[in-house]
Amino acid sequence: MWPTETNSGDRAALARQATEIARAAMPGVDIEILWDGMWVRRVGLDYFPDPDMFRLPASNASSNSAPNWERWAGQARKHLRDAEDYWFHSYKPRAGDAIVDIGAGRGEDVFAFSRAVGPAGRVWAIEPHPVSFAALRRLCELNRLSNVTALNYACVDREEELQIETLPVWESNYVRAGDPSHGSYPVTGTRFDSLAAEHGIDRIDFLKMNIEGAERRALPGCEKALRRVRFVCIAAHDFRADRGEGDEFRTLAFVKDFVAAAGFEIATREDPRYYVPYHVHGVR
Repeated sequence: MWPTETNSGDRAALARQATEIARAAMPGVDIEILWDGMWVRRVGLDYFPDPDMFRLPASNASSNSAPNWERWAGQARKHLRDAEDYWFHSYKPRAGDAIVDIGAGRGEDVFAFSRAVGPAGRVWAIEPHPVSFAALRRLCELNRLSNVTALNYACVDREEELQIETLPVWESNYVRAGDPSHGSYPVTGTRFDSLAAEHGIDRIDFLKMNIEGAERRALPGCEKALRRVRFVCIAAHDFRADRGEGDEFRTLAFVKDFVAAAGFEIATREDPRYYVPYHVHGVR
C-alpha cells in the first residue's frame, strides 16, 4: 500500500518509507523519494518533482493509491519517446535549436526538449499554474537544465489578470476570465509577443502549444513571433467539447486557419489515440 500524506508530519520518515516501497516494487532500479520543498523522486541521475506524489489515483483494482511503477522506472525515457511521438512528428530537433513551450506544465516535455537541443540550445517554458510552475522550476534546477528559462504567465491576446482552474488531473487545468473559484489561482495574462521582446526570444525553431482550449486567445498574442517560427505543433482539445466539457474547447478549425494564415503548411495525423489527431503541425 502506498502511504498517504495526511498532515505535515515527519517528512523524512515518510520519504524513507516511500523509498523502501518503491525499491521493492522496482528491483534493480536506483530510486529515491525526497522532500526538497516539494516531493521529488530521483530515478538514477534524473529528478522528477511531484507535488501530488502521496495523492496518486488508483493504478489498479488491488490498490487504492498505488503509483504507476513502470512509468516511474522509465520516466526519462518515456518523456523522450513522447516528445518524439507527439511534438517532433514534423520537426526534428537539432543541437543548438531554440524551442518555445507554451503550456509547459510540470516539465515533462521541457525535460525532453532540453536534452534534444543540448547545452548550446535554448528552451523557454511558459506555465501559468503556480503549483505546476513550481514543479517545473524545481525540475530544471535539480536536473541542471541550464538551457531552460521558465516563465510564470498565461499567454493570451492582451494584458489581463485571469484565473487558472485546478482540476483533479493537473494536465487539464485551464485559464479563464471571471471571478475566482474555490479551485482557481490568479495568473497574469500577457501576449507572447511581449514576452518574446522582453526576453530576447528572436529565433524560434519550434513552438509547441498545449493550453487546454485557450488557443483562441493565445494565438493572436503570438502573431509577430509566428513570422519567425520554423515549425509549430499546437494541441487542440475538441475531444473535451465532445465529452460535454464546453464548446470553448472546440478550437481545431480555428487553429488550422490561424496557422495556415501565418504561412505554415498544415498537417495532422490519423491515429487511434483520441487526442493525437487534434495535434496541428505546421511546417514553413
